[in-house]
Amino acid sequence: MEYKTLQIAENFRENILYDSDSLALAVCSDHFDDYLHREWGCHWHDEFEFGLVLQGVVEYTIYNEHEQLSVHKISVGDGIFLNAGCFHSVKGLEPGTVMAGIILPTNFFNTESFRTIYNRNIYPILESGTECLVFAQSNPSNAAILSGLKDLYEINRTEQTYELRCMEAVCKISRLLAEQISANKSPLTPISKSTQTKRLQKIMTFIHAHYGERISADDMARAAAISRTEVFRCFQTVLRKKPIEYLTEYRLSIATILLASTDKTLLDISISCGFNSASYFGKVFREHHGISPKKYRDQLREK
Repeated sequence: MEYKTLQIAENFRENILYDSDSLALAVCSDHFDDYLHREWGCHWHDEFEFGLVLQGVVEYTIYNEHEQLSVHKISVGDGIFLNAGCFHSVKGLEPGTVMAGIILPTNFFNTESFRTIYNRNIYPILESGTECLVFAQSNPSNAAILSGLKDLYEINRTEQTYELRCMEAVCKISRLLAEQISANKSPLTPISKSTQTKRLQKIMTFIHAHYGERISADDMARAAAISRTEVFRCFQTVLRKKPIEYLTEYRLSIATILLASTDKTLLDISISCGFNSASYFGKVFREHHGISPKKYRDQLREK
């Protein structure tokens, strides 16, 4: 099976590419060396996300206004689950770090035929309040779900029974996940997202759609129908940063992908990413990453 890198830094939650026209499922091979500092900034999406470390060490940072930031380091053979809407950033801690990524829509089972399965098993996961679960291979109780993730990742797309094998693996993984969450929280108690989290999601969605334009805090406030002061409060409470910091980091994330994957000029990239000029783009890029955009691109091509 040929795996594609999930360009999550560019599309975030809006444009997940699924592996099949008939099956809403994305199986990806994520090579952290393809990203500046082997890192993806804070993002979120509406789907469930699973990860399985194939090489190196991966660090997940989970952002939650109810608690202090939680950091999870997972090594080769370890896995992780991220619930829909979970704010998180990801970083490869070693050169050559590779992770299998699996994106599963929350409505995968929400059809007429599987409605009971969805209501009894999948919806409770969404409403459990569980942001993430780490599956350490050192814990024997995680062996089955780790095996399921590995099996799903290794299915050959060219097989005639590809969709059936995917369904089989997804059912196994979903069952094991539902059982583990149920065991950790019995009974499952619905926990709704805070007002600030919902507002921040609206602002981030606005930024992802308009990052190439001139954006102010007032624009963000209008997008979420809140005050300018509340915009700053939402970012500080959940992400511990200012709105302009997130906007700049998002623009730079997209710029690094364009530098790596296209032949666009620095001027074209700077304008399309919301910077006023190539010189200003270069200044901001160097301030954040300690290297010029041109040198970054040249180093990638040398590799």
